[in-house]
Amino acid sequence: MKVSTAFLFDRATDRMSEIQNKLSYTQAQLAATKQVLSPSDAPDQAAAIQRLRGQIDLQVNHSATLKTAMARYKAEETALSSADDIMIRIKELGLQAVNDTVGHSDRQAIAVEMKALRDQLLSLGNTKDDNGNYLFSGTRVNTPAFVEDDDGVVTYQGDQTQTRIPAGVERTVSYSRAGSDVFARVVREDANGDSKSVGFFDSLDDMIQAVETSDNKSMQTGLGELDQMQFKLSLAVAQTGSDQAVVQSQLDVLDETGLRLKSTLSDIEDLDYTEAVARMKKETTALEAAMSSFGKIASLSLFDYVRP
Repeated sequence: MKVSTAFLFDRATDRMSEIQNKLSYTQAQLAATKQVLSPSDAPDQAAAIQRLRGQIDLQVNHSATLKTAMARYKAEETALSSADDIMIRIKELGLQAVNDTVGHSDRQAIAVEMKALRDQLLSLGNTKDDNGNYLFSGTRVNTPAFVEDDDGVVTYQGDQTQTRIPAGVERTVSYSRAGSDVFARVVREDANGDSKSVGFFDSLDDMIQAVETSDNKSMQTGLGELDQMQFKLSLAVAQTGSDQAVVQSQLDVLDETGLRLKSTLSDIEDLDYTEAVARMKKETTALEAAMSSFGKIASLSLFDYVRP
């Protein structure tokens, strides 16, 4: 077999080029701190990386939605707990007013406090969340839930639509809450024993008027309706507390899942510095050896063998 000088040069050049490419790739890995620089380098590994990144993004988006819901629930809880406390105070005043030992002037003073508490309830009914959306307007978040006209009549302007968000496997929680479910209507029987529905604030106004006029029968009716209204408020407080517990549990699950996915992604994607540095040193040494060999090959000549 004949070995030409050109063949030796080509082999040495190819070897140096191969080692140089490997060294350049290792250096690029170290600069990017990644194992795979392009999908063509390792298609299966690149596909796994993209799949994990997609799952992590979904986890992040879901977590952001739940955190927004949690902030909304906390605002609801604050407003509803305050409203529940006010209802307790209104009921205390009602029980005080219905006592026969209380005079007419004292009842008028009680009615003044009850009216102020009623106005606080109306304000709480129009509470906004951190984004400036009304909490108790259903899906009409830009519309005040309750509006009072010049005659003092309060009207609910929201809707009954309830939006829900996923909070676990096959489980959802309410995101919007209708004010008419929280500040709920009451059932009242008239003199004929027929039942009719009366608005939350209408019932309060009737109770306040009964206290002002010392109408004992209407005050007794009002006390019964206060029980209905407070029950609905307490139920709403319990519901938002339950939703918070569910959402917090799901957030904990998402956090644990996110850490696991990120750990798996790191194992596949991140570069092992110790191994890469050792490989770079090995490739550098190999390149230096190849270049040294090439220098020796380049100095060879057939004339060295034909000289006397």
